[in-house]
Amino acid sequence: MRARDLLTPYPAVSVDDEAMDALRLVSTQRLPALLVVDSDGRPYAIVAVAHLVGRLVPDFVRQDPVLAAVIGDRFDVDARESAIGTTIGAWLPHNRVRPPVVGPDAAPMQIAALLDRTQSPLVVVIEQQGDTTRLLGAVTPVSLLDHFVRGS
Repeated sequence: MRARDLLTPYPAVSVDDEAMDALRLVSTQRLPALLVVDSDGRPYAIVAVAHLVGRLVPDFVRQDPVLAAVIGDRFDVDARESAIGTTIGAWLPHNRVRPPVVGPDAAPMQIAALLDRTQSPLVVVIEQQGDTTRLLGAVTPVSLLDHFVRGS
């Protein structure tokens, strides 16, 4: 059993894609994290869903969280509109998290150790061919647990 056998296709967005499109992708596919690739298709960042939700919170609420309880849903439309017309690259944390990456021949224990060390919601599986990087998919902690619990 290798990474190629454990992976599932995993969608990615480019740093230049619109933030709203990225949010829709995460929401409709119930992804554990957003995978962002650079303009060459190489894994660039992994963004926790909690960070994406946090970007929808207005600054005045972030500064005084008590306000969130009293404003109700008056700013929900503003939150949605804040994701329109801006790129997901602009929404990335300043200290972006690079996704952990393995090749298709990585062993399950190698992937498990990487997940443990990085505490990432997934490990990206890529294939390098010269200067070209091809995203094959991702191994999630659940699929890895399934392998260890049920066997190959």
